[in-house]
Amino acid sequence: MRVLPVLLIVLYPATLLSSQWNSHEVDPDIKYVYYRPIMFPIRFSTVKNTDPRLDETWLTLYFDGYYWGQLRFSSRSWGVELYSCTDADLFDDKNVLTDVPVGPVWIWEISWDADTFYMECNGKRVWSFRFDDTIYSDSSCRGRYTGKRGDISRFKFNGDRRNVPKMYFTRNSTCES
Repeated sequence: MRVLPVLLIVLYPATLLSSQWNSHEVDPDIKYVYYRPIMFPIRFSTVKNTDPRLDETWLTLYFDGYYWGQLRFSSRSWGVELYSCTDADLFDDKNVLTDVPVGPVWIWEISWDADTFYMECNGKRVWSFRFDDTIYSDSSCRGRYTGKRGDISRFKFNGDRRNVPKMYFTRNSTCES
């Protein structure tokens, strides 16, 4: 009967997506076009990596013009960096994902508003960052992620090419956005 609990752990995240979302396989370092009506919030899935040295996930966002932003986090320390907002050390316990559900599959949801950047995992809020708390200038942080420097036009998953998310998701075009 040990198979049933493991099966439920693997299948549970899939129920979070329902039929409102379409899945797309991720290719490392490919820039995908970002279309907000079907892609906000940004959703992607990761799986537990068998090599503990490959513990970082990187999501790079490209804005109109030459600006870019990046979310980077570690499944070893659950440290997180939001480029131009937080420090880059994933192991200093300053910016940490909290109460991350036990894997081996995680469905991440990234969103933001004028004041805060949010991160959810398997339907549970695991991190939020108030733009007022940035260690950099407000225009570098809030201005980058809230559209003041242009809208997101493309995104990619990069970093170590052997540790990229497995899927990203778009809203089914027949559903309301």
